Amino acid sequence: MDNAVAPRSDIGHSAVVQFLCSRRFQDDEGEVFEAGRLAVRWFEQQVGPERHQLLTEETTLVWKALRAATRPAIVESTQGRRISGMRIGPVAHDLVTSSRMLLTRGGVQRLHLAAAPPTGQMRDRL
Repeated sequence: MDNAVAPRSDIGHSAVVQFLCSRRFQDDEGEVFEAGRLAVRWFEQQVGPERHQLLTEETTLVWKALRAATRPAIVESTQGRRISGMRIGPVAHDLVTSSRMLLTRGGVQRLHLAAAPPTGQMRDRL
């Protein structure tokens, strides 16, 4: 909950959704682009099988939309080790490649884009 989200009294709370948008910030190494984060959590025992199924389906749609709006990012640590599982949107990709900005998933580790991912990975629809 925050100031932008008001609970409705007629709907119980079943799941926790955390969305942290990506952001740019300045540190000792210059400007850095921090990855966003999406996390969803609930306890099946508390919501029951029907609501669990609904939450699973809704979460699948959210992840599908996220994958449609982004593409796999080929990322390496400063030591040259490949980091898997990261994705990047086209605007963020253009920003990072044009400025040679470092990336982070949070914390002190700095990463960089190693190569442009294949454009065939972009999807135009859900």
